[in-house]
Amino acid sequence: MQSLQPFLMEIDLKTTNAVPKLRLNVDDNEFFTRTILPVPGDPQRNLAPTRESHRRIQKAAELASQHVADIIKPYTAEAQRVARLVEWVEFVKGDALVILLRVPSHLNAFVMFETLNDRGLRASQADLIKNYLLSQAGNRKAEAQAKWAATVATLESIGQGELTVTYLHHFLIGKFGPMRASEVYEKVRLLVDTSARALEFTDEISSAAQDYAALWSDAHAKWNTYGSTTRNYVATINRDLRVEQIRPLMLAVARHFDMKEAQRAFRLFVFWSVRFLIAGGRGGLLDRNYSVTAQEVTNGKITTAKGLTDALQQIIPNDTIFEALFAEARVSQTQLARYYLRALERTAKGQTEPELIPNDDEQVVNLEHVLPNNPQSFWPDIDPETASAYWRRIGNLVLLQATVNSNIGNKPFDEKKKAFAKSGFSLTSEVAAQAKWGVSEIEERQQRLAKLAVKTWPVK
Repeated sequence: MQSLQPFLMEIDLKTTNAVPKLRLNVDDNEFFTRTILPVPGDPQRNLAPTRESHRRIQKAAELASQHVADIIKPYTAEAQRVARLVEWVEFVKGDALVILLRVPSHLNAFVMFETLNDRGLRASQADLIKNYLLSQAGNRKAEAQAKWAATVATLESIGQGELTVTYLHHFLIGKFGPMRASEVYEKVRLLVDTSARALEFTDEISSAAQDYAALWSDAHAKWNTYGSTTRNYVATINRDLRVEQIRPLMLAVARHFDMKEAQRAFRLFVFWSVRFLIAGGRGGLLDRNYSVTAQEVTNGKITTAKGLTDALQQIIPNDTIFEALFAEARVSQTQLARYYLRALERTAKGQTEPELIPNDDEQVVNLEHVLPNNPQSFWPDIDPETASAYWRRIGNLVLLQATVNSNIGNKPFDEKKKAFAKSGFSLTSEVAAQAKWGVSEIEERQQRLAKLAVKTWPVK
């Protein structure tokens, strides 16, 4: 330990023990003390990282070690290496400067973090929120720290990267309605002004984090009593639709609706998400209306799926608009196109819950563009501009067995239709009945699919 003095450790004169000069928070201090402070080769350095913060600390130590190795790399003689390292130690001790910035408020500190902190906006705001909550907790700081740590651990289990500020943003929308992510810190300050409120708030966000985690996984234990249908709605939203703006409303419903109404609501979320995806261009309108509705769910003003429909019906594309937009839609995301076609196929066959696609294995069923993007000589009547405009139209897309799909590629329509005729998908096999394939056939087929879409994803 002697080599670490006086930077990392110092000797307690009463006990003669080496004492760390830097103490981290309760989540990281044990890992820091056992894996960073002991000299390399010490058997005590055997604690594996269990948190993202541990991995960042470990990475920082590795970068520091590599930096030292790079400094002495040009020198072969031991004396030269020692002399170069001594120069660096003298620089750190006597010439390196630490700049202290004093700001009048926490909000100003947040702006400074946003500007200067390489980790970026989300991480710095999360740090400020945590520090503020612990400062307000007073002598109950350990309890608040434990609740905060539990919240972060739950969010990390989602496996979607740094979600702390995103989660708090969605959570606070339920209390305040529309708000920007950059306002999270100030909203927390409005809510928490005493030790009791700090404990109440950290307890609430720890509990709600479980519901938030459930929104990301259809396998979450929360859905055990909701049945497989609700699990499939969650899977559809995450796997196929991949919509984000609706999450504050989903969280509010997951927390406050009874099970039966939540089941109905999650089905509506699938319907509405598809309609908004087809309509497009409604970002600000959706954010505001989803946020207002989430607040009304949280405060108990809306308690049923019908109440949700009544609140949002003015912005949801009605059947006439949805059908018209679907009849002209192009889809660039493969998973989305495959979902649309599978759901429409189930409607065409009269199956229950047609909007659900519980088993959509792309290794078995794949997406085929009847008119290819590069038609070449096999499609002499289609010019490149027309192909570029129509190859992603929904009316030009079919589902096909994956092994068949890989074999037909850019072949002419007369050869492709032979494979289509053998398909078990009715919406695919019907394409084989066409004598030729071009713009008019694509548009006519898509108009038929648009009528099915209205039935597959109704407003109510």
